[in-house]
Amino acid sequence: MNEELLNFYENCKLGVAVYKRLSENNYEFVYYNPSGKMMDGVEGLDVIGKKVHEIFPNVFEFGLIETLERVYKTGTPSEMPIKGYVVDSETTLYRTNRVQKLSCGLIVSVYSDESKLFSYINKIENENAVLTRALDYTSHNLRGDLSTSLGVFELFETVDVSPEEKYTLLKVVKDNLEKIDIKIHRLVRLLSKGISVKN
Repeated sequence: MNEELLNFYENCKLGVAVYKRLSENNYEFVYYNPSGKMMDGVEGLDVIGKKVHEIFPNVFEFGLIETLERVYKTGTPSEMPIKGYVVDSETTLYRTNRVQKLSCGLIVSVYSDESKLFSYINKIENENAVLTRALDYTSHNLRGDLSTSLGVFELFETVDVSPEEKYTLLKVVKDNLEKIDIKIHRLVRLLSKGISVKN
């Protein structure tokens, strides 16, 4: 790699790793820029000359080696969409990679940290799930009381109702409206906490 390209990689905010193919599915680091080391949590480690799977044991599950092989054999650049690399039970690194073969035979991967984006996607999915449960709750728990109350008013319009029956039916409407009010307050509390709605 020429000096100008190395200088660009050194100052690039994206992660850049360059690999040499030793044999099938077996690659070693020949370059790793500071941004890449920082986002991957390997600052201070001497990784040059080390095999990729020695530094990142779960790299095969991640799919990077498979992509490196494909690019090495075909010479066609390839993009890996956002995917998680599992470091341990508590840490997953989310990355998108663009992999390209250089004329000298080395493979370059330029990648970005998508952990924030993934957390936003996760948050949106969780919020959508909460909203879906809220809509189900509204449909099953509020509409019944509302429909019953509307039915009472329709009855008043079509049938002569005695004062005693009217009083009883209006009490049903009042009770239903109180239930609706309680359920709406509960729904608002549940939505604000972002927890699942239970009947």
